[in-house]
Amino acid sequence: MLIASYEQWEAEQRQIIEQENPFLECRRCDGEGEIIEDCPCCGHEKEEECPTCEGAGQIRYEDAPIGLQRKQIEPWMYFDQVIADLKKWCAYTREDFLKLAGGFVNEFRKQHGRV
Repeated sequence: MLIASYEQWEAEQRQIIEQENPFLECRRCDGEGEIIEDCPCCGHEKEEECPTCEGAGQIRYEDAPIGLQRKQIEPWMYFDQVIADLKKWCAYTREDFLKLAGGFVNEFRKQHGRV
């Protein structure tokens, strides 16, 4: 079984997400659409519409900050997907899962650390 490298997988996932342009939860307001801040002069709380998502609680992938875009595709997601695919492959071919997955896990840990 040929396993795509993380870089290949990441490029494919990024292309899929960019084409779909899904909504992501706004990190600034935690999806609430409003920000609660303390008034600097009197200390009382005041609610304001979130300027990032304009009160929607969500933003499109392409409009999201780069940091939020990067968090949609991370090494642990690649690891989980490969392990799931290896389980299916081994169930179908009756190959030894631990033997097949062991090499992948060791190589992944060298490149990305523990999952």
